[in-house]
Amino acid sequence: MQIKFDDISVPTEKLNQVVAQNLYDIKIQYKKRRQRNHLFRGMAAAAILFAAGVCFTNPALAAKLPLIGHIFEKVQDEMMFPGDFDEVAEPVTEGNVSESQGVTITLSEIYCDPRAMQVSAVIETKEPFPDKVKESNILYGDDIGYRMELDVEQDFDFMTPSGSEDEWEWTPVEMRGEYVDEHTFVGAIYIPFWVSPIARYTVPDTFQWKLKVSGIRNQYYSKAGTWEFKTDVTVDRSQMKVVEVNKSAPNGEIIKSVTMTPTEVYVDAVHDDSREIGSYEELQSVMLDADGRHIIDKVWTFSAEQYNVSKITIYYFRAETDEAYMEIQEKLNDESFQDQLVEYLEEISVEKIEIDLSDV
Repeated sequence: MQIKFDDISVPTEKLNQVVAQNLYDIKIQYKKRRQRNHLFRGMAAAAILFAAGVCFTNPALAAKLPLIGHIFEKVQDEMMFPGDFDEVAEPVTEGNVSESQGVTITLSEIYCDPRAMQVSAVIETKEPFPDKVKESNILYGDDIGYRMELDVEQDFDFMTPSGSEDEWEWTPVEMRGEYVDEHTFVGAIYIPFWVSPIARYTVPDTFQWKLKVSGIRNQYYSKAGTWEFKTDVTVDRSQMKVVEVNKSAPNGEIIKSVTMTPTEVYVDAVHDDSREIGSYEELQSVMLDADGRHIIDKVWTFSAEQYNVSKITIYYFRAETDEAYMEIQEKLNDESFQDQLVEYLEEISVEKIEIDLSDV
């Protein structure tokens, strides 16, 4: 039985937290690809002229103008899978602004690789956000960062509806970020390609993406409306590396490969009942990084920034009772026990798989 670590309570160290640093003041420009279209240049020049004409009379607007195209610099360390998106993302220049019910949403930048798409955005409201939104980063006593949930429908032009009702059922997406002022929330959303319904399709090198937002909310704020966007997306495959593994565990699990992008590590594991050795119905597994740190994963996917991924070790151990399982989990999540974790797992494990990624 494979444990989903996403369902396990993790203490103070959040999944998405790395050593936070403010890159906004020191990274003014991000790398731009060689192909720049003339429309974007015209819009940039118009923005400069517009700023020169109005910023003297509207200091608040002057402060917001530099945000567009630079959102990742402010929020990329707060994302589910942190990374230097500001260095690789493309600006969204067409179909990226929509207003409804006194709220304007602007898509700022996109970075897309074969595993997922990251999109930065700005939410601006005519009415100020409630004062209590500043408290919305605390959940069950833990600082989870600032979140805004978006009710969405999406359309990818490579997806063909099959007629089944659940084909186009989209779960809400989470926008993680920060409040710039009482009218402005900036953040980024993560759209994985490895979950349904997108997982049923092969993602091409380029595609058109449509997004419809019907509601935005958190525990202290809610607004219904209609915000629609349409943009072309290019998939960056140049930075994805795949390491073949093809090693079997005694519970029938086969580690086929490890895929690495600039921000994510994905372990491709399948189950083959014919390869089970003995009776290991209660066999569990856990991953450690090269420093012996417990890797908290989301369905075998975890942050490349948060761990030393020059090596991954997967330990398999028995937990035949709920009590035994909880005892092991307590040790895995006990920060004071981390120095002893490797030795402990070496003692209780029935097998381990070591994956060398140092040359990737």
